Amino acid sequence: MESLQDIYNSLGDIYEVSEIIASRPNILPALANLLVKVMLDKVYDIRLNHKHFDIAGSEQVLLAAEGIYPISHGALRPSDLLVKDGAAIPYEFTYTTNNPPPEPSSEFLESWCSILRAEGVEGLLGLSIRGNSVPAIAHEVSDPENRVNRLVFGDDAA
Repeated sequence: MESLQDIYNSLGDIYEVSEIIASRPNILPALANLLVKVMLDKVYDIRLNHKHFDIAGSEQVLLAAEGIYPISHGALRPSDLLVKDGAAIPYEFTYTTNNPPPEPSSEFLESWCSILRAEGVEGLLGLSIRGNSVPAIAHEVSDPENRVNRLVFGDDAA
C-alpha cells in the first residue's frame, strides 16, 4: 500500500485539477446526485483533491480552525478523503470534537469511482467531511515554499 506521503505528494496542483474538472461539466451533478441517493449529502461534500505542498514521510496535513480556544476532549480525524480504486483514503486531517461520520459503503465508493472513471478523472474528486472544510466565505492561498496554506476572508480573498 502506498504511504500517505506518496499519496499526498502525487496529488495535482489546485489550478491544474480545477481546469480538468471544469472541462467535464457533468461530473459534479452526477456525484451530487449519488450523495443524495445514498443519503450522505448531509455528511459529505465533494472535494477537489489537490496538494498544497509536499510532505515528508512522518508528516500529515492538518486543517487548523481559526482562532484559539480551550477544549476538554478531541481527536485527530480525517477531513478529506481521496476516493480511488473503490476505496476512501484519508489524506488531510483536522483536530475535532465531532464524532467520526459513517463510513461510505463499498457499493457507494465503487459507484463514485465509476462516474469518475467514465470521464478519465478517477482520484481527482473525493469526499470532504461536512463541518471540517474550508468555510464557504474563505479562499485558500497556498505557499508551497513555506509549506503553509492560509485561509483568507472578505476583501483579502480577492
